[in-house]
Amino acid sequence: MKPDSTSSPVRARIVLIALISLLPVALGCSGLFQNLGAKWVARQIGAEFNFDEAQNAATRASVERLIAAAPAALNSKVDMLVATADTALSKGFTEQKLRGMERQVDKVLDVVAGAIIDEASPILATLRDDQIDFAEARINERLDEAREELQEPKEDRLEKRADSFVGAVEDWAGDISSAQEKSLRKFIAKLPDEGASRLAADERRVERMSALMRKHPSAEAIREGLWREWKGREDWGPSARPGTERRAEGREAILFVYGMLTPEQKAHASEHLHELHDKLKSFLGAVGS
Repeated sequence: MKPDSTSSPVRARIVLIALISLLPVALGCSGLFQNLGAKWVARQIGAEFNFDEAQNAATRASVERLIAAAPAALNSKVDMLVATADTALSKGFTEQKLRGMERQVDKVLDVVAGAIIDEASPILATLRDDQIDFAEARINERLDEAREELQEPKEDRLEKRADSFVGAVEDWAGDISSAQEKSLRKFIAKLPDEGASRLAADERRVERMSALMRKHPSAEAIREGLWREWKGREDWGPSARPGTERRAEGREAILFVYGMLTPEQKAHASEHLHELHDKLKSFLGAVGS
């Protein structure tokens, strides 16, 4: 099974919307959820491409297969990742541990992306020109939001970035002190502002996938194109930093945050991790039953 691509146009929306099928994990009624969840996700995907009746039916069947296959594909990998993260929370993160966790995350994402693209490619191969136009317009609406954000004063954009960073830490650690928040904001302020580079990379992916789709290629050609974009998702072009640097920066951020957490906050993070894991296990168990 080949993986897919999640940040470009024609496939970005399919990947993101299909992943939404994993969000209502708190629902415990397997048959009801699987039926309603598949319908909802299929409707969202269909709306992004203005699908006809046959395409909508094919999408619904694909989503049902993805949901049904999720337990066998993900259970053991997610369990291992959670166990690794929880051990690190209690015993301490290191650069080596974080690199190992990155590899685990990459494997999980590749499995998810691969399953989605395998299902999506035959359906995308049926797109008409007017549907490609429709999908491209919808994607550009979202890129317009990023373009508008880049027009805001730099100070405002960086403040929003800091707010998001602090909010993410609070989600995991619970209440933080004013001194901790000040340290977090100081840390994030030092990081480079790469919004323009990321937007440019997304625009190039849209152009590449649009050009491919307008040739009305085979499902296999689409599959290869999406997989190529997925594997190259961290390449933002020659004017941007390499993805390895951004990953290293992410590991540095985790080590920084972990180093400032109190024992109580680390315990809160562990509880939050297990809550998320329990919800996911509940969902995977439900759809697998």
